[in-house]
Amino acid sequence: MDIWSMIFGLIVGVAIGAVGINLWNSYVNNQAIAKVNNLFEQLWHRHTHLFQEMKQDMDNPDYKFQREFYVLRKNQRFSLSLPRSCLVYFLEEHDDLEHQLKTLESYDLISNVTEPGKDLAKYQFNEKFVELLRRKNI
Repeated sequence: MDIWSMIFGLIVGVAIGAVGINLWNSYVNNQAIAKVNNLFEQLWHRHTHLFQEMKQDMDNPDYKFQREFYVLRKNQRFSLSLPRSCLVYFLEEHDDLEHQLKTLESYDLISNVTEPGKDLAKYQFNEKFVELLRRKNI
């Protein structure tokens, strides 16, 4: 066996390995995307009312880059100084809203960013969740 055969064999082996790795990574990525989409659909059916409201907000051009939102009681809004353009979800409008938010938080779709020492619950949307909401056809 001469040196050129060994070099050719090495190059072919490396090329086949690279193609195999690329195919495997593509498969794993597609599986992860399918898993996230499936999870989102399941959550959508469990939390339809809340997700529809969130989707409406994310589709609204006024909130294009808004990622934070507050959770309040309806009578609480008037006694607080909130930012002028902010998203608010009311406890009275959604069944067991706090538990729904804990579920979304457990899947890393939102994060609790409430400031220490404040009674005002504040959350932040994950970018992937915003993307999934915007893509959802209703």
